[in-house]
Amino acid sequence: MQPKNPLFQKCLTYLATLPNIKATIQGEPYFSSEVLADGQLTISTSNETTNYICEIKTGLTNDLVEQVSEYFANLGKRLKLGQRPLLITRNLSSLVVDQLLNHNIEFIDVDGNIYLNSPDVYILVRNQAPKESTNKSLEITAATLQVMYVLLNQPKLFVMGDSADEKIASIAGVTSKTVKITLKKLQDLEYIRQKQGGYQINDYMRLLERWELGYAERLRAKLLIETFRPIENRNFSDIENQLKEYAKEYGYLIGGELAASMITNYIRPIGATLHFNTNKSCFLALKLKLKPDPDGKIIMLQNFGNENFDESYLKAKFGVLQKFGVSQNYVAHPLLIHAELISSNDSRLKETAMLVYDKYIIPLAELKT
Repeated sequence: MQPKNPLFQKCLTYLATLPNIKATIQGEPYFSSEVLADGQLTISTSNETTNYICEIKTGLTNDLVEQVSEYFANLGKRLKLGQRPLLITRNLSSLVVDQLLNHNIEFIDVDGNIYLNSPDVYILVRNQAPKESTNKSLEITAATLQVMYVLLNQPKLFVMGDSADEKIASIAGVTSKTVKITLKKLQDLEYIRQKQGGYQINDYMRLLERWELGYAERLRAKLLIETFRPIENRNFSDIENQLKEYAKEYGYLIGGELAASMITNYIRPIGATLHFNTNKSCFLALKLKLKPDPDGKIIMLQNFGNENFDESYLKAKFGVLQKFGVSQNYVAHPLLIHAELISSNDSRLKETAMLVYDKYIIPLAELKT
């Protein structure tokens, strides 16, 4: 059975290229009395089997290696006998690879580096870039990511022929030229293919993985307005209802864990991401007495593009929101909610992300067929 997380999928694909290795994901997420992790990876050779408890962490830089090293050392102490901690990541620089090796942190970088050093299996591979990166690449700009978002958002839009470029440009908030360039590159990289005068997604989850990584690393930083926290020692629960009530007045979509709590009814939120369609973010901050704080849990982002198009399947599923006093018109798209959740290292948010994935994103992926 294929794992749900795109990075786990790519991890298994990479391991399958190595000789005499059989790998499976057996738990996603992985639970024990001491640990909640992203998954359990079992690697078997001809004679031995090693069980790895995996944590997914991307965007690693040299400045973060010490922190990651301490995290995995503590994780290893909480594991059962015979289990080992494993870092699943991507796009590691040579410097970061060197640092991880120096700290003896076992890892799989799905873009071509791997270090496993258990009593039963030893593998070290460096700088084996996937075929996609050796001869052609997709320049991930913010505008490119906005186009990719629309394709993921409306996977049936491709088969509309020549008018598709203009429709995508209007929804993404970019030029038709940017759309044409992006679609050509995506086709060259085999993310999409031509069909009936338009295009169709080849592998929705692969495209989703590329977009979510780009969102976390580039697009989100471009869209960030400010991060806040309530003043006067107030908790998030003190303003939660107001954040729902003011969405229409101040022109924003509710995202992040507040939106996740509404569409899954699973967690009690302690933060929110607000996607503004207006320039009223400062007025909301004044109204709710919010103070800028880089560690705050209320994140304000500038929204992009225009989402006034058919989302009939989402509207049907979002009917549950009415009992929370919020129309689906003021809740961010599940793609944005999921991207915010998985960028966090909070295990409870990652678990909620899986629920959003199962309930909203898998049905969206199936629309392409």
